[in-house]
Amino acid sequence: MKALLYLLMFLLCSACSSKGKNEKWHKQRSNIVNVKDDVKEIDMEDVLIGAVAKPYICGKYLVIVDCKSVDKLIHVFDKQTFKYILSLGDMGQGPKEITVIGSIAWNEKEHDLYVTDNAQHQILRYNLDSLLNDPLYVPTVKLKFGNAAFPDNYYYINDTLSYGSFIQVTSSSSFEQTSGKWNMMTGEAKLIDYVHPADKKKRIAFAVSPKYNTLVECNRRYDLISLYNLVGELQCNVYGPNWDKNGDRKEHFGDAAICDDKIVASYVGGDWNHNDGAKVLHVFNLAGDYLKTLDVGREINRLCYDEENKRIIMNLDSEYQFAYIEMEKYINN
Repeated sequence: MKALLYLLMFLLCSACSSKGKNEKWHKQRSNIVNVKDDVKEIDMEDVLIGAVAKPYICGKYLVIVDCKSVDKLIHVFDKQTFKYILSLGDMGQGPKEITVIGSIAWNEKEHDLYVTDNAQHQILRYNLDSLLNDPLYVPTVKLKFGNAAFPDNYYYINDTLSYGSFIQVTSSSSFEQTSGKWNMMTGEAKLIDYVHPADKKKRIAFAVSPKYNTLVECNRRYDLISLYNLVGELQCNVYGPNWDKNGDRKEHFGDAAICDDKIVASYVGGDWNHNDGAKVLHVFNLAGDYLKTLDVGREINRLCYDEENKRIIMNLDSEYQFAYIEMEKYINN
C-alpha cells in the first residue's frame, strides 16, 4: 500500500514538474536600464522616407521599406557607414511594379532581394548586383502565391526552406496569423497549429534563430511569449506581469528580434487604440527568462538587429527618424 502511495505521489509530482517546465511567469520586469543617451541618430542624407518604415539587415546592406511612398518603396544603405546607395521598387499596378508592399527577405548567396506584393499575390526578385550595374534593370517574378498563406515577415534560408509568420485571409474583414516554415518553390507553408486557449485572434511579432533552433512569437494582444523549436513544437509559454487570460484591450509586444542568444522585444502596455507606443525593449534569454528592460525614451515603431555590428536599428517617432543602439554590453552582461 505504501509503495502504491509513493508511486502515485511520484506521478503527481512529475506531472506538476512537466507543466511548470512549459510555463514561466514573470511577476515583474523592474530591472530597468536608461539607454536614452546611447541612442545614436542615423543620418539618411537627403532620402525622404515616410514616418513609419521598416528596417532590415540584408547582407552588407541596411534596407528600409517605406510602405507609404508614392515613388520608390525601398531604400538601400551601407550598413557600416549608413551611406545611401540606391532606391528601388516602383509603386504601381503593373506586373513589375508593387501595388501593396509587404515583407522583404534576403538571399545572401545570390544577392537577391525578395519583395512581397500583397495585392498582386506575388514576390518580385531584385538582384542588387544587377541593379548597381544596370540602371534599366527590371525585376522578375520569383513566385505567385495566389490565395495561399503568405509571409508577412520571414527569414530566407533557401528556395525550399524559410521560416516566418504567415497570413491566411479568412474573409473580407478577417485573417489568421501564425508562424511556420515555407517552401518557396511550391508555395506550401507548414504552419504551427498551436493557439493559446485564451487567444481568440492571434496577432504576433515574429523572430527566429536557426543557429539556436528557436522560433519566437511575441503576442500583440496579450502579455505572452510563445517559444518553439524549428520543428514547430511548443517549448514554453512565458507570461508577463500584465497577463490577463480574459484580455485587457491593451497592445503588448510591438516588434521582436533575436540578438545573438537573447530575445529583444519592444513593449507597449497601453490601450490598444490609444497609447504612446513602445518606448522600452525587454530583454530575455532564449529560455524565456527575463533579464532587463532598456528604456529608450522614444517611441519605437519597428526594429531589426545587425548581428555583425551588434546594433539594434530602429525606426522611431521622435527627434530621430532612424537610430541605433550598440547592444553588446546589454546582451552579453
